[in-house]
Order: sequence, then C-alpha cells, then structure tokens
Amino acid sequence: MATVAGVHAPGEDLARARTPAAAFYTDPARLALECATVMRRSWQYVGHLGQLPKHGDFFTARCAGEPLLFVNDGGAVRGFFNVCRHRAGPLAEGCGHAPRIVCRYHGWTYSLAGQLLRAPEMEGAVDFDPAAIHLEPVRVQVIGPMVFAALDATTPAFEALHPGLLAECAPFHLERMRYVMTRDYPVEANWKVYVDNYLEGYHVPMVHPGLNREIDYKAYVTELAPNRVFQHAPIKPETASLYSQGPGEPNASYYWLFPNLMLNLYERQLQLNVVVPDGPDRCVVRFEWFALDAPGGFAQDAKFQELLAFTEEVQEEDAAICRALQRNFRSSAYVQGPYSPVRESGVHHFHRLMLAS
Repeated sequence: MATVAGVHAPGEDLARARTPAAAFYTDPARLALECATVMRRSWQYVGHLGQLPKHGDFFTARCAGEPLLFVNDGGAVRGFFNVCRHRAGPLAEGCGHAPRIVCRYHGWTYSLAGQLLRAPEMEGAVDFDPAAIHLEPVRVQVIGPMVFAALDATTPAFEALHPGLLAECAPFHLERMRYVMTRDYPVEANWKVYVDNYLEGYHVPMVHPGLNREIDYKAYVTELAPNRVFQHAPIKPETASLYSQGPGEPNASYYWLFPNLMLNLYERQLQLNVVVPDGPDRCVVRFEWFALDAPGGFAQDAKFQELLAFTEEVQEEDAAICRALQRNFRSSAYVQGPYSPVRESGVHHFHRLMLAS
C-alpha cells in the first residue's frame, strides 16, 4: 500500500520496530486510500444466510463506499453492485422479497441472475441489445451462516488468503450456527485503533477488570498467520463466573481476519465483529451473534442475556479507551513508540500488512 503523509511500515524485527506515525490514524487521505485498496481487495463480511432463507429474498449493504445487492436465486447467493446499468438508479433498498430485480428509477427489470429482461420505452435506441446487458457482479463466498463479498476481481479466493482457517474452525460446526441478533456500536476512533486494541491482551488487566477475572492473562496466546491472528486465553477456574467449557467442547478461539473482521468462538456461539470506517475519527463496530442450532427464542435465554450484558460492558470499556487514544493521536506529544515483543506481535503484524508497499 502506498505511503501517505509520511507513514512508513514498521520494521520486520518486532523488538526493534516502532509504531506508525499518528497520521496513520488521523489522515483523511489515508482512509480514502484504505477504502479504495485494502477494503476492496479483501473478503468483506456483508450479511448472513438468515437474511436470504427463500428464493427471491434479498438484502442490500455498503462496502468500501459501494452499494451492493445480494439475492437468493434458487438457493445460490448472488451479489451485484446495487446500480442499474442505465443511469445508475438504485435497484433495491433494505431487504425483502421480489421475483425480479426492478430499478427504482426507470423500471429496468433484471432476473435474479442479473440479466436484463425488460427496458421500458427504449424503442429507437441504436445498438441497444438487452441480451448483452447484465448487472455488474460481485464475488460471493458463503462460510457457515456468513456471507462475504470481494469487490475486486483480482482478490484471491478466501481459502487462499486464509489457508487452514476452515479446518481450524470445523470443531465449532459453523454450518449449524443460526443467527440470533445484531448490535451496532459507534466508536469515536479510527477503525484501525479498534483493530489494534482487539489484537492484544496487553490492556486487559488495566481496561477490563471483569474480563481479567475470567481469563488467565499470564497464559494468553497470540499466533500469527499470513492474513490473520489467533488469540486464546484459558478460563481462570478460581475466579471465572461467566465463561465455562462443557465436556467435549473446543477451546474458546478468537480470530482476526485482515483487515477488519473478528470471529469470536466460545460457549457454542459465534460472535462476529466487523469494524466499518465512518471517517478518520469514527467507526461503527457491528456485532452479530450466531449460536449452534439456536432455537427461535435463544436471544431470551438467561445465559445468553448474561453473556450479552458482559459483552456490552467490555465493549463500553474498549470504546472509552479507543476514544481516548484517538484524541491523543492528535497531540503533538505523540510521535512513535516501541512494541511489546511479548504482547503486541498481532498489532505489529496488522501494521505491516496495512503498510506493505
């Protein structure tokens, strides 16, 4: 990724490396470049299969500033730019059900596969061939209940970017996970500040006293892969009151996938966090919960409500420290700092990926 505003990649040697300059978190030009490159060239989470249960169901989304449309076409999930090929009219809004895709501007009509079927009052248009007109497609990858999209045709396949991830997640049975609920949390910080914070447990004793009672901080593990970071901390049985592990259940696992997605697998659940930029000093963190074979009333389950309340407590603590960090990145006192070789290998990995030339 090209250098903007004098921000350079940290050195490869973690023990000697220095963190990026403050402009990494404050420069609007950098954010624009990130959306045009990093976000477009990665697999982005856009929604879930619970939004597309039947043929003709659809939902819309925005990714890297682009309007997108996803449909269930006979069981196949298809993605398109939500832009009519006539004069850029919107094809759909929100979510719903429709047997055809009809532009909301002039009524051009497309099949669920994106082929133009009808274009009213186009008689006399020279070289106009409806058979040659198709909605601009978006590549789609479905993993368990999750729907991902890649806007750039050159983006490698999901498995090529994250080799071995699906095999690692197999014990959690993602294919049996069912949607439970969504929460959006505005955070007054650059999206990379939030990602940095997720990628290290270094701050847990100071920022998350409740979480620190649940996990064994001294046994906190961080493992790096080409485009992801795995984190795990075992439960502290003498003080934990919320987290538990049933017989035969896999260990809790926490994955960050480059650039802005977190998969938190524990308590027979998948908690997904996607960090959406909303300006240089703001982002929105979308939390979506899925649970193994979740019944319809799972969201009212007492244990789930207890875990939800605890998650919101931790999120409020993270939002507060990220807000303070964002303010301080605009201070003349901050230049660059060292990384903790023991605790910040994941942050260093993220920074190098973001600033690779």
